[in-house]
Amino acid sequence: MKPSVGRQPRITLRVVQLVDHVGRLQVIFPGNNMLDMSAVSRLTKRRFEPTSHAQNSMDTVIKPHGVMTILENTLLNEGVFSIRNKADGQYHEITSEELKTMFSGPLNRFEPISVPTQHIHPPAKSHKDDEMQILHALGRFQSIRLKERLEETLEIPPLPPSSHRIIRLSTEETAGTDELCDAIALDPSLSAQVISWASSSYYGAPGSIDSIEDAIIRVLGFDMVMNLALGLSIGTAFRTPQDGPRHYEDFWFGSVSNAALMTALVNAMPAPKRPKIGHAYLAGLLQNFGYLALSTIFPPHFSILSRYQEANAHLSSELIEMKIMHFTKEQLGSWLLRHWGLPESIWMSIRYSKNPDYYGEHATLATLLYVSHQLRHDNNIEPSALRALGLSLEETKAQCNAVFQHSTELHRMVALIQKMNA
Repeated sequence: MKPSVGRQPRITLRVVQLVDHVGRLQVIFPGNNMLDMSAVSRLTKRRFEPTSHAQNSMDTVIKPHGVMTILENTLLNEGVFSIRNKADGQYHEITSEELKTMFSGPLNRFEPISVPTQHIHPPAKSHKDDEMQILHALGRFQSIRLKERLEETLEIPPLPPSSHRIIRLSTEETAGTDELCDAIALDPSLSAQVISWASSSYYGAPGSIDSIEDAIIRVLGFDMVMNLALGLSIGTAFRTPQDGPRHYEDFWFGSVSNAALMTALVNAMPAPKRPKIGHAYLAGLLQNFGYLALSTIFPPHFSILSRYQEANAHLSSELIEMKIMHFTKEQLGSWLLRHWGLPESIWMSIRYSKNPDYYGEHATLATLLYVSHQLRHDNNIEPSALRALGLSLEETKAQCNAVFQHSTELHRMVALIQKMNA
């Protein structure tokens, strides 16, 4: 093999180590493909799980004769690839003939174990088609008896009474502090969370915060408290999954840090372009809500999805969800939020948060969610999205760094949520 210097090889190979109670399996496939875990199970008659929990890591090649290896059979076609065989991260070029020679022993085989990502159908372009797409996908799950409407098919946990009252308040232009305090007071646990939130060092309010009214008037403001309480109360309707992807960040820390970053980005935007800051906060808090919904409504499928995400950490969650579920968590989450009567700006922005080219009515909030997601995952950001917000890349990165400088305080706020929801 020759070091990759001076020119870009056509395909980088992914190496993933899998394990079960019997032993280890090494799989090698093109980096623009998705590893098909079910194909691996069919071929081996064993149920493997990935050994690597690091989201962006890629395993190095174990000696060809030291472990059983399955390679994607299309690698036998003539071509030049790039592969890493040392822990120092250096890549080397290797031809299909060299691969065939290297992995010619009895422990190795070439089989169809991956799917080209271009063969995976995308989600529906419009939210108007989401219900039909989800219903069609559910028809593939034999355990689910389909009815005419999605809400009649899914076993959706009921919303807490406090959520219903706060949702109604969010649509009333004349609602005031007294009505909001009464709605939050329906749930003592929620009241304690909001008060503790306002008392946290993240906001640095002087003196003690003793009531919801204090939290509204002295620290957070009416709009922020209403949207914070709504997001926290909706979150309690679903339990945090126990069998999620092991390389994913904690759900609530991701949600809270996303909400904080959304607030920071709004404040950095030119004033005429800014959406309501409370809506930005709530959209950030609930952006990944579909993840909770998937885990609660489809536990067996969610477990399979989680293993696929671990094995295919190089791919977007949307691709993996479409392969396994045939709809995305954004589609399901936004549909649920719409079904529950949340403001259109919230569920619409979440629905289109992975599409930087969305130019609909709530495009600003959707674009903010897109930028926040890309920043938190250290992904590239489309320049057009930054222009639409009136922000530079340097400004957004500075806001992201500022938020995560307060990660200790954010973790404390998350610990409060987990304690209240235990």
